[in-house]
Amino acid sequence: MSVFEFAGHTLDLKQGRLRNGAGDVTLRPKSLALLTYLVRNPGRVIDKHELIEAVWPDVVVSDDSLSQCLKDIRVALGPRAAGFIRTVPRRGYILDEQRLRSYDEGSDRPPPRKLQSTADRPSIAVLPFETAEADQEWFSDGIAEDITTALTKSRRLLVVSKNYSFALKGRAVRGNDIARELRVQYLLEGSVRLSGQRVRVSTRLLEGATGELFWAERFDRDLADIFAIQDEITEAVVKHLELELLPEEKHAIQQARTGNIEAYHYELQGRQLALELTKSYLVLARRLFGKAVELDPGYARAYAGMVICDCYLRDWHGKDSAPDEILAIADKALHLDPTLPEAHVARGFALFCNERYEEAGVSYQKALAIDPNSYEANFFFASTMARFLNDRAKMISMFKQASRLRPDDYLSPMMIAAFLARNDPERLDWARICVERSERASGIHPENAAPLHRGAVALGYLGDKEKARAWLARALAIDPDDFIANVNAAALYAHLGDVEGALQHLKKAARDVPQNTIDMLRNDADFDVIRDDPRFSAILHPRDPGMT
Repeated sequence: MSVFEFAGHTLDLKQGRLRNGAGDVTLRPKSLALLTYLVRNPGRVIDKHELIEAVWPDVVVSDDSLSQCLKDIRVALGPRAAGFIRTVPRRGYILDEQRLRSYDEGSDRPPPRKLQSTADRPSIAVLPFETAEADQEWFSDGIAEDITTALTKSRRLLVVSKNYSFALKGRAVRGNDIARELRVQYLLEGSVRLSGQRVRVSTRLLEGATGELFWAERFDRDLADIFAIQDEITEAVVKHLELELLPEEKHAIQQARTGNIEAYHYELQGRQLALELTKSYLVLARRLFGKAVELDPGYARAYAGMVICDCYLRDWHGKDSAPDEILAIADKALHLDPTLPEAHVARGFALFCNERYEEAGVSYQKALAIDPNSYEANFFFASTMARFLNDRAKMISMFKQASRLRPDDYLSPMMIAAFLARNDPERLDWARICVERSERASGIHPENAAPLHRGAVALGYLGDKEKARAWLARALAIDPDDFIANVNAAALYAHLGDVEGALQHLKKAARDVPQNTIDMLRNDADFDVIRDDPRFSAILHPRDPGMT
């Protein structure tokens, strides 16, 4: 194909001309070359290295040259092409194949592409709500997440996953740039202030391309009214976009949450802590989820959180929990809300604990069918299933998706680096991402050992032995008996060639854990260098089926 049409423009490759309805559009040669490469490769993420090699094959240039060309292209194409070339954070750029038509010069033009149903729906992203108090972030994030979830219940509205909008958290980016990056027409932003039993929520609905204010409101009420505030914000957004929530959509919003404000607080805090996966955080999160269901026995999301904690505490930290009891809790969550992705994730993990691996996979797939952008579904499916199904490529793919969905996730990048082949060029890139995210996380929560020992392993992959040992020492000083800390210590020492250190920490980690965890350790590629040592087999010998 030599002629491409998109966003009111025509690019003729044979003539090297870009035109719109007013005539020729001027682009610098390198900017035109970049646009040409992108339209020849639509619908896939292209990293910076590939683009630079394609446009500047014999010249060493910086990322700034690429950024300037992209800026030239976006300015030349104008607002009608907003989102046509999209930035994918930390990965590269993708050109929207759905908005591109192509044909050969002289042939009949193809019929206009029929608009997809989503094109007729207004699109919106809910940005993370701001708060002046760091210890209230769990609350402001929770409100923004729940408003996002509520808006998704409207079939007439296209809502960007909270994971994509939350990826912009902390970045000094203008609203129109955010709208262009997320490819949405509207933005909802806000702030939250919690003071005793009072809460103040301020919200603004903006037109993405221009920043025009559509609607703004400030709610200053008792904390007990937080659910009413969320409902009013949701209904106001829908109304100002000239839509309407159907009765069944309103019912779905109310069904998905608790009516008890104290239970809501406990669940939000537990949700934030559980994904750290350290024993102390899991124990605390489990306690918070338990308090939530005591206050509201019908709170499905809190039951799902209990299951995640119980599974990890059993499999990684030696807690004596009966797998069938964990499964019963998961079934209760699913019975309470069959549409909740977290409930299907929880059941998948509970089935995994019962060694019913194929059934677990089905549950994870159901969660992904409901919400393909569920971080939990991607992360837990990758963590608990793929390695046992011997599908390393699928596992890595799902960890990559999880990493994209949560920009503060340092676990997935470490797992990707661990499972990629040692000579894979991506391995060091993912290790660097792990180190960067781990360092940020440790700065926010210095009492948490998890980012330190995971970052230490990544530093080992990067060859920074001194810093890796220092991070590991800090982690073990915080939590010397943690299962994951000792597994990662063993992995780091094995990587550094310290056989005695590796075996010492592996032995400590392997105490009082069930057989499927022993199997996981036995198959871990990080231990390849000590696998032939007879002590390795002795430490990871098959357990008596009666052991937990």
